[in-house]
Amino acid sequence: MFRKWVQATTNAVLLSIVFASLALAQCETGSTRILNSCIANLGVQTMTAASSGYADASKAFNRRFSYKPAAIAYPKTKDQVALLVKCAAAAKAPVVARSGGHSYAAYGLGGQDGALVVDLSSMKSISIDQSTGLAVSQTGNRLGDLAQYIWDNGRRALPHGSCPYVGTGGHASYGGFGLYGRTAGLLLDRVVSAEVVTANGTTLTASAQSNSDLFWAIRGAAPSYGIVTAWTFNTLPAPSSLVNYWYTFSSSLSNAQAVQIIQAFMNFAASKPTKQLQSVANIGVSNGHVYISIMGTFYGTSPDFNSAITPLQNSFPANVGMSLRTTNRDWYGGLTEFTGSLNTSGPDDYDNFFAKSLFSDTAYSQAAITNWVNYMTQQGSSAPIGWWVLIDMYGGSVSDIPEDATAYAHRSAVLNFQIYGYSSNDGHNAWVGQSGIDFINGLTASLDGNPSAAYPNYIDPTLTAAQWQSLYFGGHMDRLKKLKAAWDPFNVFRFPQSIPLPASDTCGLA
Repeated sequence: MFRKWVQATTNAVLLSIVFASLALAQCETGSTRILNSCIANLGVQTMTAASSGYADASKAFNRRFSYKPAAIAYPKTKDQVALLVKCAAAAKAPVVARSGGHSYAAYGLGGQDGALVVDLSSMKSISIDQSTGLAVSQTGNRLGDLAQYIWDNGRRALPHGSCPYVGTGGHASYGGFGLYGRTAGLLLDRVVSAEVVTANGTTLTASAQSNSDLFWAIRGAAPSYGIVTAWTFNTLPAPSSLVNYWYTFSSSLSNAQAVQIIQAFMNFAASKPTKQLQSVANIGVSNGHVYISIMGTFYGTSPDFNSAITPLQNSFPANVGMSLRTTNRDWYGGLTEFTGSLNTSGPDDYDNFFAKSLFSDTAYSQAAITNWVNYMTQQGSSAPIGWWVLIDMYGGSVSDIPEDATAYAHRSAVLNFQIYGYSSNDGHNAWVGQSGIDFINGLTASLDGNPSAAYPNYIDPTLTAAQWQSLYFGGHMDRLKKLKAAWDPFNVFRFPQSIPLPASDTCGLA
């Protein structure tokens, strides 16, 4: 009797799964059909799977991912963006914006099949008010476009990353740290207002004075709440002088020497040196030895740089082949010395990779660093992929802003780690498979097996919901969920790691 009951129950469960799957498939198929029918009447350039350019348009920056959007639309105005969002909402299709398309997990393509991709590359106007220094930049601009324009029009500057092709949209939404960050903060910290298309197709301004709750949310999690079509940044006068510097060390460091150098760098960062100084350590393995270089920028004069860097230099161990090279530049020369040309008119590059990140409020212990370095020289020497580690000295002006002032949740960190594994063939076309992912996970865990924070611009799609919500958004998650319910109650703006609604939705939308 019990066996028959189990069998009957099992059959019923299987039938319910089948019917649920069919209903979901019909919902998704109907969603795509309704969406494309609606978009066809808007007069917006759009690509679907039937379009000749669709295959190229749907390629991810990270070739590890391949998704099939329901449509890729190229609006030219905020009104067209609003109409597209209304179509997607009516069709119950997920909506994502694509600014530069550099999401590590291809979330600019939806992170799943069937999304409406609103590609903002045709919306690239920039203007600057010379009397206030306020720059209004549409989200189709890349970092190189923005940096070049504000330099050419008033010798102005903003803090941001060093890859010119990265889009301003995702960069400003999730942080935006770079060489100028300890001095001037994050790119999102320079945002004074934003033009946002919300889930019901309304276009509004979010600022400290208007829709302030949305303004809080978009500075740390914007893609979950709307499409920012333009940002207003409070630019800064570009520093008149700076020093770029590079420390290199012997190519045959012992593990003990490598540990000492890394420990010195971490301890220096934890000492919270002057905000004018930024340092980045680059670490890897070559021929069985850890290689380390440390580079950065000091925003000031050479004598002041020498005073600021001396504590770090004096803490390096002896006999490690240390050498120092410096250059003196103005803002633009110093920036382009690291970025190369800011021109983004040529084709973008791509990669095939998997990355993880860590934030730490303190230096790691000698024991932890020793374990990390041993993993590098042992497992890292025979890793199935190429790899490197970057450690940014963090804090400074980033930490001056209260933790709850924005949705960005990592103000107290002094170190930011990016652990990056990539296809090592010349064309970056080889697959970074599970063995490569396992190696990067192991390399990360060998330093910190229980991290408390990570950087959402180095997104890791393998994290569980509990992990990414805690690591990326920390104590802000509950407030973000409540604001999601207020501003996007039907979860129009969704992707695998978008802020979830407090309760589930229907038709696979939650």
